[in-house]
Amino acid sequence: MKTEATVPMAKLAFDDPGTRRMFERSRRRALMNLLVRAGGWTALLIVARTVETNAQLIEGAASFLLIPTAFLLAGPARKLRWLRAIETALRSFPWQHCVVAPEQGSQVGAGTAVRVGLGAAGDEHQSASMAARTWRLRRPRAKQLENGAWFAGDLDRGGVIARPGGQVLVSVQRT
Repeated sequence: MKTEATVPMAKLAFDDPGTRRMFERSRRRALMNLLVRAGGWTALLIVARTVETNAQLIEGAASFLLIPTAFLLAGPARKLRWLRAIETALRSFPWQHCVVAPEQGSQVGAGTAVRVGLGAAGDEHQSASMAARTWRLRRPRAKQLENGAWFAGDLDRGGVIARPGGQVLVSVQRT
């Protein structure tokens, strides 16, 4: 039987070793992904500009692939931008135990509608409807966070929720 991880007593959420490790791993993966994709795009650009053959098949293929490859740079760049926003909340607020409840019938543009409750049973302080989002366009599953979660942020503005241990980082914003 798994025991629930206690909320770390660190001053800020980013000071927790598990949170920092998860965040650094995500940022490192996104940065490496972006660098590999940018390297591929640069190689295509060099091939399209410098290689000259009689049939022009190689230059034409490289030129044709430049535009779709440029669109592939958007994914990792978006994740890095999202991680920067997450880092701001993690460096500003401590982790607090919270209860995340999906809100039925509430529509949010991007993400899942949830209510975040602070305190032991989540009854002490209840947030308004918030949109839980990840960097991807898909909606995060609130069921992963229902059994107990950590919250770093301000209930009036938003913040970050995570599974105990600082894993599965999800941003929440007031709708």
